[in-house]
Order: sequence, then structure tokens, then C-alpha cells
Amino acid sequence: MSMRRKLLMLFATALVAVIGLITLYTAFEYTLVSDVRERIAGAQTKEGVELGALLFETRGCSACHTLNGISISSIGPDLTGIATVASEAQIAESIVDPDAEISENCGGQACSRGLMPRFGDILDDREVTALVEFLSRYGRGGVERRE
Repeated sequence: MSMRRKLLMLFATALVAVIGLITLYTAFEYTLVSDVRERIAGAQTKEGVELGALLFETRGCSACHTLNGISISSIGPDLTGIATVASEAQIAESIVDPDAEISENCGGQACSRGLMPRFGDILDDREVTALVEFLSRYGRGGVERRE
């Protein structure tokens, strides 16, 4: 086998390995690691706001969103006041399909499409409902609610 062919094979192997690692990282970040943390915290016995709070922490929401001092980040929109400007259906849609409506304010600039994972593909209906209940309870502010 020629040196050029060997280098090409080595490059192709490295490229496949990098793509595989990125795929595994995504799977671990939003599913496997979160599942383990949730089992340890007893997620299967929690419901409603209590489960929603756990999911907000374990599924990465708090890493990107600010919410009433519970978390502080400027990657995604500030969710403080979300319950006063969005209905529960709109909050659920933003969780399930975050690109359906893009916020104008992510740390002082327009939010990007594709940045937030489609949690409709990650969370089941019970978990989405619990997260919506949590955000509806803790996402209060002084702005009028939109319908």
C-alpha cells in the first residue's frame, strides 16, 4: 500500500472517530448522563413542579437560560417572566420544537436557530408537562401575558 493511500486511510479513520465522538457526546449530554442523574435523584417518584425543577437542572436548561436567580446564563433567552408573556402551550412548543419561534433576545442579541436541542425528541409527554408546570410557576414577572 502506498504512503498516500495509508495517509488517506488514517485521515478517514480519524474523521469517522471525530464524528462518532460528537454523536456520543450529544447522546450523553442530553440523555444518558441526565438519565443517571435523574435516577439517583428519584425522578420516577417525582411529579409536576418538583420533577420539572429536576429536569431544568439535569437536562441542561439551567446551563443556557436565566430563571429568577435559579440559574444565570446568557446563551439562551432569559426565562424570568416567561409565564406572564407566554401561555403553557407556547412554553411547551418552545421545549418540543425550539425553532418554531425564535426569541429576539439571547444575551442582548438575536437567538440562533438550531442552538437548542429539540427536547420533544428527548423528553416524554410527562416530562414536558412537568417542565412546563415548573416554568409556569417560577417564570413569573411583571409583563402582561400574551395569548
